[in-house]
Amino acid sequence: MAELILGIHGGANSTAAIAVDGELAWCVQEERLTGIKGYMGFPHRAIAACLAAVGADPADLGAVAYGSVSGPVEHCPRDEWLRRLRGFHRRPMLAKAEAQLVSAVPAGMDRRVRELLHEAGIRNANVTFHDHHTTHGAAAYYGLRATPDQPYLVVTCDGFGDGACATATIWHHGHRVEIARTDMRNSLGLLWFWLTYASGFTPHEDEFKLMGMAPYADPGRAAHAAGILRRHLRLDETGLRFQRANPKSSIERSWPRIHAELQGLRFDDLFAGLQMFTDELLTTWIANAIAATGIHDVLAGGGVFMNIKSNQRIAALDTVHSFAAFPSCSDESLALGALYLQLADQHGHQHVAPLASCYLGDDITDDAALAAVTGTGLHITRPSDVHQAVAQLLARGVIVARCAGRMEYGARALGNRSILADPADADIPRRLNRTIKHRDFWMPFAPAILASAADQYLYNPKTLTSPYMMLGFETIPGAERDMIAALHPADLTSRPQIIDDNDTSGLAAILTRYQHLTGRPVLLNTSLNLHGHPIARTATDAVHVLQHSDLTHLQLGNLLVSKSMPA
Repeated sequence: MAELILGIHGGANSTAAIAVDGELAWCVQEERLTGIKGYMGFPHRAIAACLAAVGADPADLGAVAYGSVSGPVEHCPRDEWLRRLRGFHRRPMLAKAEAQLVSAVPAGMDRRVRELLHEAGIRNANVTFHDHHTTHGAAAYYGLRATPDQPYLVVTCDGFGDGACATATIWHHGHRVEIARTDMRNSLGLLWFWLTYASGFTPHEDEFKLMGMAPYADPGRAAHAAGILRRHLRLDETGLRFQRANPKSSIERSWPRIHAELQGLRFDDLFAGLQMFTDELLTTWIANAIAATGIHDVLAGGGVFMNIKSNQRIAALDTVHSFAAFPSCSDESLALGALYLQLADQHGHQHVAPLASCYLGDDITDDAALAAVTGTGLHITRPSDVHQAVAQLLARGVIVARCAGRMEYGARALGNRSILADPADADIPRRLNRTIKHRDFWMPFAPAILASAADQYLYNPKTLTSPYMMLGFETIPGAERDMIAALHPADLTSRPQIIDDNDTSGLAAILTRYQHLTGRPVLLNTSLNLHGHPIARTATDAVHVLQHSDLTHLQLGNLLVSKSMPA
């Protein structure tokens, strides 16, 4: 019988991942199965999907690894969660509740997880619980390391988890030596959380909107906002931990006062000030950690490192030789980190394979594609070369949805559940937003670029890889001629997916054919979903998006689906 290990995370963006005989086989977020974006709660359906994907029963599991030792696991509907946030700072005993979180006492969480697993039929597996930030670090280290013999400085930073908000750790030969841990009362991530909420957006979901607005602001006014934030959070005397200015009140409990000091500032200046402050704090912190450890290869995990602008600044530090952030490194990555820790424990660290790709979910079979289209009135063709057919449509200026191959894990579409378009057309963002995305006007789109041509467009002196859209890049002068629609309109930076020319997912094949037709080895790539909904998972989901938007064409596995009869 095959050895089966399950990694899970409950809470925000709950997720499950499964390994078969020591190899990662499947990973899916609960939101993709419930249709509730950013689902908060236990990953019931994700666990069932993982087991079904590998043809296993719950009783077959030998081990379950959970990516935290404390925290909620029950489902919290979005409206209820937002209601709680509205009254959060008026709650009685707030300081006492916070102290319990800082202590990371399980408070029955481990018992409840075991009960939920038992209800799912998982009754014989060995269940282990791993510290939240250790798990974030494990995702980065095991998922991204080049070789087991190389030492890495692994940094984690998020809102909070198990009482902490940041760590700096040396990982080498599967062993970890933590050199600094910041408790959650000094949280940079919670500044982002509360400013996102105070600005009328949804925390855990819309922090990207603040980052996207930042380049539009006046630098002088942004510096004023950053100065206000510096009065409340800084580095301690070691330079390795964040430290709040008021030792009697946490950053979270101090938020009403911080917010009051920010009143009267323009919203774009606020967002830019927070971005400026974040860049300064993170780069100084990591430079100090490099100086303290002598290790210049840096890996990162935790939700703050979803900030591609800060990642760009970190990667550019003179003392950084290499830098990478784990793909979609918010709490959805905890399922993978927990799985890696369990694999290392059972098989030895040297046998834990790094992440090969993010294509870890459902595949699109011909039968599923045909079943999804049957009875819809949509038109189907089966081109002899579907990649060529898609490239030809794109070269004519058609926006094409793509649902083919295995679904991506994480927040970012990487070609298999994507909408593709010609990035040389400056009108594409307007068309996309009118057609389907309905995004805020300032939010940029991103490019997918063949690796062989990346130097034509991106300033990348350290030859950093970017397969998962986790880094920002300056662009080469003139790059806007080929991809203006996939650059940030204010500063012409990009968040590229640099894709290997020989990648077999299908996107590289489309890019290659598109290059032959247009001379441009770059496409705009954005996620395949309706506004406010998770990325499409199945063929049926993709057809639903096609039918309920102004999109006209969809690659569905090996089929090409369109709303009108092909010419």
